Amino acid sequence: MKPVIRLVISILFPLLLLGAKSDIVVSQELIADRRSNITDICRKIREVRRLAIGERLDNRDLATLEERYCAAAQPPTNNIVPPPNATQDCIDLTIMMRLARIGGGDSNLINLVDSQQLIACQFTTESDKSSISYPNGQTAKFGSTWNYPNGQTAKFGSTWNYPNGQTAKFGSTWNYPNGQTAKFGSTWNYPNGNFGDFKSLLAWACSILGRNECADRLLEVRNTNDFWSELATIELSWQAYTSQK
Repeated sequence: MKPVIRLVISILFPLLLLGAKSDIVVSQELIADRRSNITDICRKIREVRRLAIGERLDNRDLATLEERYCAAAQPPTNNIVPPPNATQDCIDLTIMMRLARIGGGDSNLINLVDSQQLIACQFTTESDKSSISYPNGQTAKFGSTWNYPNGQTAKFGSTWNYPNGQTAKFGSTWNYPNGQTAKFGSTWNYPNGNFGDFKSLLAWACSILGRNECADRLLEVRNTNDFWSELATIELSWQAYTSQK
């Protein structure tokens, strides 16, 4: 048996066992708690499928597993952009939630931010509290400054940061979690630092992630000068980049 086939089988077999449990109903809360694990499974499935296709071993089981787990790994669409009547707390926490997912926050950190965002976005009036804390005791908000559950500053003034401490946005400039410049002026760059342009960056990301995974996010990418569009572009580009590692 070829080594590559043994590798495919060793990785695929436990995934198929997981996929066989399709009759088990999993609550939305459990899916949220396990999102980071599902994302890892999604990445492994894609790695195996690329390898299998190269060896002409691809089959419908792999495609089904990819569709199931990679769809579950995506954040709920109602959390992506706040509603028009959203409070500033809701807007800020939605940005934090998305930056945490991009910037390698662990599942506990992401869940803590998610829960704060969920609560804040249920109300149409701003909280009168100047200070908010996470259940782990870390300060979430003090005045207009927001922090992640690990103590890293998320927002200070108009500057946004990732949970790893890297600057995400300063003025009109966006950066990737590895410190590389993503957007400067009207110029977009790849996560590895190479120069590019907006459309070629999206095309590159979608060529790696696939049509289905790109479709929902591309609906958000309407122009290159809108905050949410730029954030969605960062998400797509970084996800494509990290999926290759």
